[in-house]
Amino acid sequence: MIKRLGLYASVSAIILLSTPCTKAADISIEQIQAQLSALSAEVKSLSKTVKQQNERIKQKEAELNVYKLNSTDSVTNIQSTKNNGLGNVKITMKPSPRIESQDGKFSFQPFGRVHLDATHFNDDKFDHSSNANFRRARLGFKGKLGDDFNYKSEMGFGGEKANFKDIFLSYTGFENIDIKVGHQKPSFGMEQNTSSNYIMMIERSSPTNAFTRDHEIGLNVLAGGDSWSFGVGVFNEDGGNTGTDDDEDITYDLRGSVNLLALGDSENVLHLGAGYSHREPTGSVRFRARPGAGDGSHLVDTGNITFVKNVSVYSAELAVIYGPFSLQSEYFNANVSRNEGNKSANFEGYYGQIGYLLTGERRPYKGITGNFGRVKPHSSFSPHNGDWGAWEILTRYDSTDLNDALSGIMGGKMETLSFGVNWYLTNHVRFMANVVNADSDLNVATVANDDPTVYNFRLQWDF
Repeated sequence: MIKRLGLYASVSAIILLSTPCTKAADISIEQIQAQLSALSAEVKSLSKTVKQQNERIKQKEAELNVYKLNSTDSVTNIQSTKNNGLGNVKITMKPSPRIESQDGKFSFQPFGRVHLDATHFNDDKFDHSSNANFRRARLGFKGKLGDDFNYKSEMGFGGEKANFKDIFLSYTGFENIDIKVGHQKPSFGMEQNTSSNYIMMIERSSPTNAFTRDHEIGLNVLAGGDSWSFGVGVFNEDGGNTGTDDDEDITYDLRGSVNLLALGDSENVLHLGAGYSHREPTGSVRFRARPGAGDGSHLVDTGNITFVKNVSVYSAELAVIYGPFSLQSEYFNANVSRNEGNKSANFEGYYGQIGYLLTGERRPYKGITGNFGRVKPHSSFSPHNGDWGAWEILTRYDSTDLNDALSGIMGGKMETLSFGVNWYLTNHVRFMANVVNADSDLNVATVANDDPTVYNFRLQWDF
């Protein structure tokens, strides 16, 4: 358009310049004004056309920006038209699709995990089953339901059966407080409340499995900051429990922790924690544990303990992170109070495990929950680029004592010594290998003095 205006100006100038001076007087003022008026009208028309074209360009640029991909956080903004009835939404890939409203108040994100295990037992007194199976296979979705409400629904399909996992609604309207109602883990136990995607060994320690509980229906109030955490809740039973005509158990749990080194703004961690679980069963109670594997028989087992009034379980926690080095330990003590005429029983267990990331990464710690997070390798597995992910070596010792001679309950005592290697190929893919040497004493509940060696392997991925 500018070229066109320049052309008109040039033509006008040529006409004027080419007119002989002797004929200038022949052109009246009225004729000159008429020519200028015509030229002005043409300029106005051209200016209007230019303005319209600029508006169209801006409109096209706005439409292109709606679909522009942000390479930093992988967000695609989708601008819906008036005809489809949808609002503006954002789609994020980190690492699974997350659909979110433009204002961020509503969202939906699918997620899942798969833990594929292969286990071999070098049997001693008892024939344990060596096999390969899906230890965990879970699918779920989570998101927001307005300003202050979050939801999560997850089902597990490991062991060829379906079961409830995290299914809850949480309210986050209070600062540093999260109120959860639904199926969830009670606030008791550090290793138990660390995701199975992030635990150091393939299986949680034997005392953790013996004295803590998995998902149950309840109300949980969680609070925390950068260096501390606290949780208290009341719980019923597993959401899938339909096999009893009795009233269901009631349990009260609480747990607190503090990272002492965070008070000095250190990257390192010195975690101290404690927990208490008061359980009021309506039937019998039972404590048992396997030797560091998801399969095989329980080497220690109290059997069903009857005439139980209540159970109190105490725990103490210690964890240290210093550069690539990490340490984690817990102690449990369970007191079973029984009705008159039956002696109470006391059991205990503890574990300690250390790990070292050979490639220099640091195990993440979340002070607001008092738990460990996801190890992220400095470079993902890529042989053609000379990158091999992150490598970690680790060892663990644990002891689970379910013997109480005074009460007449001899569930056995088991000690295990485990060694492991973790290979983090990417943030979301990990290969694990463990060797577990078990040593059990006389055990009337299962097999006397059974001391198998367990070789356990896992390929896990999550999204």
